[in-house]
Amino acid sequence: MSPHPLFGSSIQNLLQLLWKNGGVSWASSGQLTMAMGSALARAPLSIVEWMAYSRKLKQLEMKPPVFIVGHWRSGTTHIGNLLSKSPRFGFVSPVSTGLPHDLLILGRLLKPWLESSFPSDRLIDRVVVKADSPQEDEFGVANMIPISFLHGLYFPKHFQKNFSQGVFLDQCTSRQVDQWKKASIRFLKKVYLDQQQKQLLVRNPAYTTRIPLLRKMWPGARFIHIYRDPYRVFPSMKNYFNKLLPAYAWQEYHHLDIEQIVLATFKRMMGQLINDLAKTPSHEFIEIRYESLVEDPIQQLKMIYHHLDLSDFSQAQPQFEHYLNSIRGYTKNQYQQTQQEQELISNHWGEIIEHYKY
Repeated sequence: MSPHPLFGSSIQNLLQLLWKNGGVSWASSGQLTMAMGSALARAPLSIVEWMAYSRKLKQLEMKPPVFIVGHWRSGTTHIGNLLSKSPRFGFVSPVSTGLPHDLLILGRLLKPWLESSFPSDRLIDRVVVKADSPQEDEFGVANMIPISFLHGLYFPKHFQKNFSQGVFLDQCTSRQVDQWKKASIRFLKKVYLDQQQKQLLVRNPAYTTRIPLLRKMWPGARFIHIYRDPYRVFPSMKNYFNKLLPAYAWQEYHHLDIEQIVLATFKRMMGQLINDLAKTPSHEFIEIRYESLVEDPIQQLKMIYHHLDLSDFSQAQPQFEHYLNSIRGYTKNQYQQTQQEQELISNHWGEIIEHYKY
């Protein structure tokens, strides 16, 4: 039985998710039992960690993060992996997302064993996963509270509610938004300690819709938006759902209209981002074209450092070049696209395609 991301959840969060989403299918009951067992076994140390670090985390002054945003499958992983090679940055590690309640005690004790158990690559695109592979903080927060788009994948019976709450904060009460803010801040502060208090590089596509909120939470934060040809994003997103749902869903998911989900989400997310960036001071964000990053990565990284006033590019450049050489043989997924599908994309996303000049 393969591990599920919710194996790192707390018992309280699991019970809230089950109540909210109506249980799991019989086929997933074994994984649920293991998640419950893991949560119960970790509970004493989770409480110890909470007591030991709560005051320190509350008083901790953290450097404003650099957030990487952009719709899924637009290159956030690639640019995150690249920038994480700089010695100036800390990042959200695989261990931290798996053990958000236990990162600073149990996570450190079990780190060698956990790192040896990582899958060789990501399910959706064969990108290699290592101990120093930055992860989306969403996986950690999803193990802490019931507000996350990932719960739409885990509990697709209520996909739309989970997904729209987790991406757009739709129908979230002020109390739920505060719960997310507190969990996010606590988690990132723990990661900050784990990463020797280096400025954090935080990658999360869901934050594409949350820039005004993040600017209030983290004064001085910087944002890197990476965007990609929408005609490539569309089939890649369908693959994303078609790979992750069979692997992670604890409920039946065949009723979902993946194509319509992708079409509606991209249009709303990118439209909101364009509006939000128009109101954001230009020195706080930079937009990077994925195709330009692939063609001339060093030049694009120089632009990021210069525009966001990050220091020591020359110190990081050898690490960037070494990483780029190490992935030279990587081949991206290839998708065949029909004329009908191209017209569908043009009809739904025409304004965004025009805005980004594709």
